[in-house]
Amino acid sequence: MKDKAEAGKIETLVGRDSKFNGTVKVNGSVRIDGNLEGKVESKESVVLGKDGRIKGDVKTKNIIVGGQMVGNIHASDRAEFQQGASFQGELFCKQLIIEEGVFFEGRCNMSEKKDEPKKEQEKADQ
Repeated sequence: MKDKAEAGKIETLVGRDSKFNGTVKVNGSVRIDGNLEGKVESKESVVLGKDGRIKGDVKTKNIIVGGQMVGNIHASDRAEFQQGASFQGELFCKQLIIEEGVFFEGRCNMSEKKDEPKKEQEKADQ
């Protein structure tokens, strides 16, 4: 995943010494090596570099977390947490990779379909 996302077209970059407050929306992929507080929406991939920090929510297809994140992730396909990463929040994804040495505090919800948990709840109520 790392090679695919980083080799793909990175449309937006928040540099290492940058601080951004607000909402970032991109059609392609975004790489964050600085500090971002707010919301990130990407139709392709979000790459949070090892020096990057996000405080807020991310909605994307794929995400690679190498830095620190506090917030919620909605990844329609895959989430990868690299060694040394830190995550606090709630994660929604289909596929998950967590390398050794990752700090993960929160909940993870994995499903192939968005409405799957709702259908399971309906069955339990019957």
